[in-house]
Amino acid sequence: MTPPPFDLSAPCLYFPVRHHSPACAYHLERAMEAYRPQCVLVEGPENANHLLHLLSHPDAKTPLAFYYALRDKTGLLGDKDDLYKCYYPFLACSPELTALQWAAKAGAEARFIDLSYGQILLASGKDRGLRRPGARQSYQDEGYFSHGEFCRRLCEKTGLRSFDEFWEKYFEVNGLSMDTPEFVRQMHTYCMLTRENTPPQEMEEDGCLAREAHMAQAIAAACTQHERVLVVTGGFHTWGLLHPTQVTPPKDTFPDGAEQVYPMIYTMEAADALSGYASGMPAPGFYHRVWEHLHEEDAAPADAYASAVLDFTASTGRRLRHKGEALSVADETCAMDMARGLAWLRGKEQPGLYELRDGVLTAFVKGEVTAAACSPLEVLSRLTTGTQVGVLPDDALVPPIVTDFQEQCARLNLRLASTQKQQTALNIFSSPKHRETSRFLHRTVFLDLGFAWLEKGPDLASGRNLSLIRETWSWRWTGNVMAQLVDQSVSGGTVEEACALLLDRQMAQTALSGEGAKLLVQGFLMGLEDRTGSFHTRLRDLVAADGDFFSLSHACAHLSTLLEMRRLYRQPDSYDYTGLLDQCFGKVLVLLPSIAAIKDAQLDDCISLIARLYQLTGQPPFDARRASLLSALEALLTDPDLHPGLHGGVLGLLYGADPQWLTEIEKACGGYLRGTREKMLQSASFLRGLFSTARDLLLVSQQFLPSLDCLFSRLEDPDFLALLPELRLAFRYFTPMEAARIARRAAALHGVTPAELRRPAAPPGMYAYGEALDAWAVERL
Repeated sequence: MTPPPFDLSAPCLYFPVRHHSPACAYHLERAMEAYRPQCVLVEGPENANHLLHLLSHPDAKTPLAFYYALRDKTGLLGDKDDLYKCYYPFLACSPELTALQWAAKAGAEARFIDLSYGQILLASGKDRGLRRPGARQSYQDEGYFSHGEFCRRLCEKTGLRSFDEFWEKYFEVNGLSMDTPEFVRQMHTYCMLTRENTPPQEMEEDGCLAREAHMAQAIAAACTQHERVLVVTGGFHTWGLLHPTQVTPPKDTFPDGAEQVYPMIYTMEAADALSGYASGMPAPGFYHRVWEHLHEEDAAPADAYASAVLDFTASTGRRLRHKGEALSVADETCAMDMARGLAWLRGKEQPGLYELRDGVLTAFVKGEVTAAACSPLEVLSRLTTGTQVGVLPDDALVPPIVTDFQEQCARLNLRLASTQKQQTALNIFSSPKHRETSRFLHRTVFLDLGFAWLEKGPDLASGRNLSLIRETWSWRWTGNVMAQLVDQSVSGGTVEEACALLLDRQMAQTALSGEGAKLLVQGFLMGLEDRTGSFHTRLRDLVAADGDFFSLSHACAHLSTLLEMRRLYRQPDSYDYTGLLDQCFGKVLVLLPSIAAIKDAQLDDCISLIARLYQLTGQPPFDARRASLLSALEALLTDPDLHPGLHGGVLGLLYGADPQWLTEIEKACGGYLRGTREKMLQSASFLRGLFSTARDLLLVSQQFLPSLDCLFSRLEDPDFLALLPELRLAFRYFTPMEAARIARRAAALHGVTPAELRRPAAPPGMYAYGEALDAWAVERL
């Protein structure tokens, strides 16, 4: 392979790039000014050509991205209705964006020339290329360019720690001192070598050869219409464009409307290679600063990287001092001197990102690098990633749901101008605006936007923390939020409409009353009223058809929560929650005696649900159901296959209703501890269930603890040790203060005073012996 010449008199000029590289974009600008192309062809799916003008709009601000999505309704790629999506990000220093903006300014034609996103998927093998499994896919995948055995050996030979460090040294920093023809020659040489070390079969399976053949045809067509054509693609593809492989194009096509492409706001964090983004430069905030320095008035390329390193060294120092850390200007000077010295030792003309990191590590971290002492590196990492959020022009074609989301955030004072995590506390019972904000945030959670999450507050879905009167929410804007909104755009034009439609679909699809009741709770939290009563009608049908104890019990728990909380949430009494709950309760009572042989994994859930039913019968209008519930629990005790943990939990509830059940509890304990070994090993599970519903037995009853102590004292040591792990689980229901109180009473039974329970501190010699023993084990392991 011979690299193509950089000939400004040629009718077609090929310019190889790496995505988001400031050096590539800098030399591309110089090449375009010298070549003055009439047509600029850029690597990118051609079905986004109608959106390219947005990137050059004066109101547009990077980072931005094109979001490609395809719904495979016909099952050409796999399962029907699978969703495929990818991102094509643009940063200020992206060479592709530089080319498109120059063309717009010069009045030259510009367009993408790659296959459409759907055709790329069809040309790729299963689980290959853009069809690889993963939550995030980038169109600009640089797997060939920056990974593989060739790159590993190259880094090993040059003594560099990673490909990114290799790239920065030879192309970013040192590349700025080259003239453009030499830089392009070096790029072509590297890319040819990576291509020589990539198997053709791998390129074909990834759809690479089919894409190159299509782009080559587009280039040939443009050359017949224009005298000077500039081609800007990933450097790996240049040889394939000059010598395309004959590949049979995909014959299948997707129906109209299956593919969608939208412009979207992006973030620096999403573009960071270390945040899961599969291509481009890491630390985009750092390279953005380099790009800014390259475009300052009277700027010298030979100082751009050093200036950026100085900026971030000073910024990191300021942030650390603001956090209260003792850091002086002298430390910053030492860090900068270290970065310059390392650059000289490593043969770099300026310090770069890796010298910046090493300088901060050396000068700012005092002592050993530990999790507690790496704050300077964490601060530096956040700064070099960047927090910028893009801006789209007002006339950008985005789905209505995206506009509605942004308007709602602005109205509710939820700032989207930063990717930093933000937090707010909402007085949901006293402030109508806070309640409206809470409903909106619950809607974003229901749509799975990844935008907000509840940190603290009443959790109606699980029935926890219902006594709290405030919600604490955190939210954070990321590029993925907009992508999720685009995915949900088919469900409605507003966030509320999308939630209502999705809620309706899920209610129609569910087959269990517990899931249906949970959806009713979610609708309640989102402020989506069941105006037609269809949800309640559907839930009545689900309850009538449901024969699963756990599902019906969960439905009872959810309906009970709604009954308790609707007045606090200022919801009108327009639905018959009481009637629904009574219907559900009746079916639970019928099924309760038949659940004896539950699995161990179901124990905690089962006892919790039965306890919730017991609490419900302690208040009107369900107090009349208490006798029926107790009768069902007594019937459950007669089952010979009764789980020991459930046995204890039921006895605890019966003891709560009538203390005379203490005699039966003591008898059951004796049966477990004095029975067969198999029965004895079940005693801890029995106590675990008992203490979960009647922990006051040990705290209030004067007879139960001595009886339990007497039973334990008869056990042999091996048997007691076998029980110990589950006994610890049984005693977890007691607070530390209660456990200490029980310990004092148990010790008194054996004549031990509280003072004797306190163990003396271990002597220093014992600690030293333990450390020596650890070191001995580590050395041999």
